[in-house]
Formats: sequence, C-alpha cells, structure tokens
Amino acid sequence: MRTRFDAELETLYVNMIKMGALSEDALGRLGAALGSEEDRSGLQAVAEVSHQIDEKEREIEALCLRLLLKRQPVAKDLRTISSAMKMIGDIERIGDNAADIAEIIPFLTVPGLPKTIGLDGMISSVTGMVTDAIDAFVHYDSDKALSVVSSDDIVDNAFVKAKEAITDMIRSGDKNAAEAPDLLMIAKYLERMGDHAASLARWVLTALDATGDWINNPAKVE
Repeated sequence: MRTRFDAELETLYVNMIKMGALSEDALGRLGAALGSEEDRSGLQAVAEVSHQIDEKEREIEALCLRLLLKRQPVAKDLRTISSAMKMIGDIERIGDNAADIAEIIPFLTVPGLPKTIGLDGMISSVTGMVTDAIDAFVHYDSDKALSVVSSDDIVDNAFVKAKEAITDMIRSGDKNAAEAPDLLMIAKYLERMGDHAASLARWVLTALDATGDWINNPAKVE
C-alpha cells in the first residue's frame, strides 16, 4: 500500500514541477518581450501557457483529492498534499498575472524603458523565487523555502524603486511619461507575483512544520 502511495506522491511532485515550469516559461517570455520589441512574438503564447497552467491546476487538484480520499494520508504526508493544493492556487494566479502583463506590453513603445526602471530585475527575481519554491517543496528543503520568503523583500524594494522612477518621470514632464500608467501596472503585477511566490514557500514550510514555529523560529524547521 505504501509503495503505491509513494508512486502517486512522486507523480504529484512531477506535476508540481511541470506546473512551475509553465509559469517560468510565461515569465521568460515576458522578460524577453520587455527587453526587446523584436522578441514580442512570444507574448501571443503567454495566454495559452496560462490556460495550460489552469489545466495542470485541475489535474493536480484531482490527484490530491484522490490521495486524500483513497489513501487517507496522515501527519507529514497529509501536510504535503494539503500544501500542494494551496500552492497550485498561487501558481495559477502567477499565470493569470503573466497573461495580464502580456496584454499590456504591446502598448509600450520606448525601447529600454522597462529595464531603466528595473522591471527586468523584478521578473528575474520572481522567476527565481518560483523555481526555488517548487524545488524546496519536492526536496523538503526548509532553508531554500526560507530564502524564497526573504527574497520577497527584494521584489518589494524593486517595486518601490520602480514606482519612484515612474513618479519622477511624470513630475518632470519626461517625454516618455505617457507610458507611465502601463509601466506602473506591470510593476504592480510583478509585485503581486512575488507575493504569490513567497506564499508558495510559506506553504512548503507549513508542510514541514505544522506548528508554525518557523514563523518566529526558522532554525527549528527540520
């Protein structure tokens, strides 16, 4: 019985990795499009990738419910499955945010402007957070999960700096100020994506420590 359960749990891990990879794909396409107008052809695929993320979410949810109802897991296994069900919701929202950004990018017309205010760095940080959060889940790595939670500060600080740069652009009457609303919207979506990525890591920590001690005493997480 345990061998069968372990096999299905492994399937869960594989599907979580695939779902995470889809979100990374969407983020990569956004990064390329923000970096160069010549790389915007990939934006058309972001909506499709978002749909694939939705499908993967339903697939994983069904698997988790099957594990809960038929295998009746206890203790750590139960926390792992329950956390996975929460995590897929965050990944799905990241996919939705990516699709929203993909709709805005075509309205940007000034080459290099997104990089100037740091949007490329925000995308890179969020991508790394998602990758590490999924890896932490699969390998029960509390240190990596805690690192992801801390990395949210990097994204938040980048958002503050981007917002300040955009505000200065408007106040100074910069010739590119017309793009400010779209740039701010993209920055805000990326900040939200960072929050969702940090949430992924928090669910990993919850799976590892049901007491919640990791919140105030991260060294106790094993």
